Amino acid sequence: MAGRDTYHHGDLRNALLQATRELVQERGARGFSVSEAARRAGVSISAPYRHFTDRDAMLAATAQRAFTELETQFATLALKAPLPECAAQIAVAYVAFACQDPARFEVMFASGIDKASHPELLEQTRRVQEQLEEALQPHVPQGEVVGRAAELWAIAHGVASLTLGGNLHHVVDSSRIDMVAASAAHAWAKGASASGM
Repeated sequence: MAGRDTYHHGDLRNALLQATRELVQERGARGFSVSEAARRAGVSISAPYRHFTDRDAMLAATAQRAFTELETQFATLALKAPLPECAAQIAVAYVAFACQDPARFEVMFASGIDKASHPELLEQTRRVQEQLEEALQPHVPQGEVVGRAAELWAIAHGVASLTLGGNLHHVVDSSRIDMVAASAAHAWAKGASASGM
């Protein structure tokens, strides 16, 4: 373990987060353990507790990093189009993000973390919600922005979850998942417009 001393000067936390992500990819969030992450990072099983209070804290930090990556991905979108196209871009980008790294997506949503117990993670989640709100503001009455953004997120998340679970293969092949996401977003935008937007 002595050869891993460099981790103690700033690299250990990142090494542990990487190990967490790898382990979730291999075993799922429920199969993750702090001791296995420590072994994967090449440090003693007590070393992670210098940075994380417990297993949930490690998963929460990994999820926070993933939400930051989602925020960055959304920031690359040019969302100046009319509402249907804007919504479709968001949904397609979200599904692509999920499919790029299913383990990352699992840590974000299926790891059993109580986000309310991890304020930094909860704040990062809110930042993503706020991005969606900002994208919809030109198209949605002010009083509806928060709810409409949550609806769009839910629709995109549904397509992503069904895709990752293999539950759309009987309907559409993987090369057309973008079309499903875009179509769902278009239908949402049409319904939202009909309700008074």
